[in-house]
Amino acid sequence: MLKGSKFSKVGIVATIMVLVLSMLLSACSKKEATTETPAASVAATAAATAAPAESAAPAALPEVKLTWYFPGNFPQPEQDKVFEEVNKVLKEKINTTVDFKPVGFGEYEQKMQVVIASGEAYDLAFTSNWINNYTSNVAKGAFLPLDDLLVKYAPKSFASVPEAFWTATKVKGKIYGFVNQQISARTPDVVIPKSLVDKYQLDTSAISGKLSVDNLSALEPFIQAVTKDDPKKPFITALSQFGDGFNFETIAGMNVPGAVVYTDDTLKVVNQYESAEVMKFAALMRDWNKKGYLNASERIAKKLDNSQDDLKAGKAGVIIGGAYKPGVEVVMAAQAGYPTVDIPAGQAHLTTGGIIATMHAINRNSKNPERAMMLLELLNTDADLYNLLNFGIKDNHFKIDADGFMVPGDNSKAYAPNVPWMFATNYLAFVDKGMPKTVWEDTKKVNADAVPSKLLGFTFDGTPVKAEIAKTSAVYDEYYRAIELGVASEAKYTEFVAKLKTAGSDKVIAEMQAQIDAWKATK
Repeated sequence: MLKGSKFSKVGIVATIMVLVLSMLLSACSKKEATTETPAASVAATAAATAAPAESAAPAALPEVKLTWYFPGNFPQPEQDKVFEEVNKVLKEKINTTVDFKPVGFGEYEQKMQVVIASGEAYDLAFTSNWINNYTSNVAKGAFLPLDDLLVKYAPKSFASVPEAFWTATKVKGKIYGFVNQQISARTPDVVIPKSLVDKYQLDTSAISGKLSVDNLSALEPFIQAVTKDDPKKPFITALSQFGDGFNFETIAGMNVPGAVVYTDDTLKVVNQYESAEVMKFAALMRDWNKKGYLNASERIAKKLDNSQDDLKAGKAGVIIGGAYKPGVEVVMAAQAGYPTVDIPAGQAHLTTGGIIATMHAINRNSKNPERAMMLLELLNTDADLYNLLNFGIKDNHFKIDADGFMVPGDNSKAYAPNVPWMFATNYLAFVDKGMPKTVWEDTKKVNADAVPSKLLGFTFDGTPVKAEIAKTSAVYDEYYRAIELGVASEAKYTEFVAKLKTAGSDKVIAEMQAQIDAWKATK
């Protein structure tokens, strides 16, 4: 629980008077731009009754060591050197150091299940709807409500995030996830090595923004030609990454039964694994696996594909996943080490799922939740610190050229996790050479212009069916990899759906429907 949150009336008045005087004095000097949002006004009010994190001198704060789990392209050769530099800054600014716990993408899900089940008193963890599932963990009571902590210890970050985004994170009216701002209007990115596009003369304009499970076969002639020449360059996607291609929005992530079709005004919840779309996808993957398009025998050893590793190793013909966004071609080319062609799979939708796709949570068992929130505030407001953690040491791992763009440093390969959306707001990132300087304003515009989901603002509370969510998620974990790699027979798929029912999928869906109906009645 938040400590020290009670103030006397005298203390409040005194604090307000001091802040008013400070504002009058600072008005004579540099003025800072602010974002006018309802969240901003709440944060401003809160600042009058609670001292922001930065007002406390580091010497006045007891020294704290935090533990932070997050996934990514780790390990990196010089990650410890970078983490050491980050800790120097944190020690100076908030008298804190961090025990960084980076985990590879393929191992993170299982690692966090073990960590959370053990009751370990870690402090921070990356959470989303696609890995370390947010809804499931909130239902289990794994995360701490952040509302008071945000207002008191992260007022600037709280104010900078649109109110609708915070609403999307709420469960039973409480915020449990700290939003990392980035591209939230989601349609998958279709990534293809440019050399393959040129060699096999793929007309990307014919498929850009038009791919769905119904016409995915339009890619088959290209994939067939590529894999005929090199079977190690497969088609790569995943149930959790195909996204808009299914034309529905999942309620609690792909690993939990329950979805609503984008165009359904009635907001009827269905089991996506009984839908024609997912069954058609599973059948197509079975067919493509038989034809040798998926390199399934090699990929099945991993629980999750890593697009950076696959591209860099030349083991990808087509990848569908992540999110298409302004400047993505530069990012993917940097990861691959060669030019790529990137196109949107479909029409971008702004959904609750897109918003909660990149967040951090504070462990309910954290011994220092206040300092954990101060860390998040610092990372989301201090551009130098953010870029240090993301890109490494300036003039070593990266450089800034004469035009102000970021370019690789002489030692760039020693630290290149390439997950700038992982740690904090992407809008603080240096702009890569080749991107427009307006890339972050462009990204905000994409978010603003996207088609809003009919469920935007609804967040499912999984508490009433937390046991069923745990059981159905376990069933998903048992079968999903075989389904998306086309090695699960039709009989196995039928068995999968039956096990979901036995685990309680119908009960989960009924609870989702009841909550959506109640939410809809208030609109």
